[in-house]
Amino acid sequence: MKKVLFLGFIFIGIIFAQSKEPALLKSLQNKFSSFNSFSVDFSQETNGKATLSGKLVYKKDNMIRLELKNLIISSDGETTWNFNKKDKKVIVSIYQPEDAAMLSPEKFIFDFPKKSAVSESSENGKRVLIFSALKNDNQFKQAKVILSGEMLPEQIVVTGNDGTLRIFHFTDFKENPPLEKDFFTFKIPQGVKVIDLR
Repeated sequence: MKKVLFLGFIFIGIIFAQSKEPALLKSLQNKFSSFNSFSVDFSQETNGKATLSGKLVYKKDNMIRLELKNLIISSDGETTWNFNKKDKKVIVSIYQPEDAAMLSPEKFIFDFPKKSAVSESSENGKRVLIFSALKNDNQFKQAKVILSGEMLPEQIVVTGNDGTLRIFHFTDFKENPPLEKDFFTFKIPQGVKVIDLR
């Protein structure tokens, strides 16, 4: 679960700071504000080893669906479902704002920079945003977001407080796909164990 929740942090990453709000950060925030929804495929490697891959689908107001090989987490902004395919078990809980803070790209793009030193740079012709955590209670020390020419994240490199290096790769980014709210309402399959915490 920590791996999945950590995924929320991936969406904004970044390196070292001098300015509180570099122009590049503002451009990224403006780009994100223009989306009503998006979907993106991603893969993650940890210390050079591939660890997971999947798809993230997001719609404004905290509607999120995260699909991994053996796990689906979905929230319609009111209820959250955590379905473990391997164990054939789904945990149903009331949507909590603090959970959204872990998963919502919105929180990280607009709220997390306030708690970080932010700067911008370039690597191999790509523009890069860098966030350095101001306190040790964050889940990472430094995160670097490498952006495409369309101001979309192509790669995020995260250095954890324990020195762990995680690299996230993003492909097939789709802006504003038509999504209804019921897409994020998880349909519980027959024969699975349901743990309802509401």
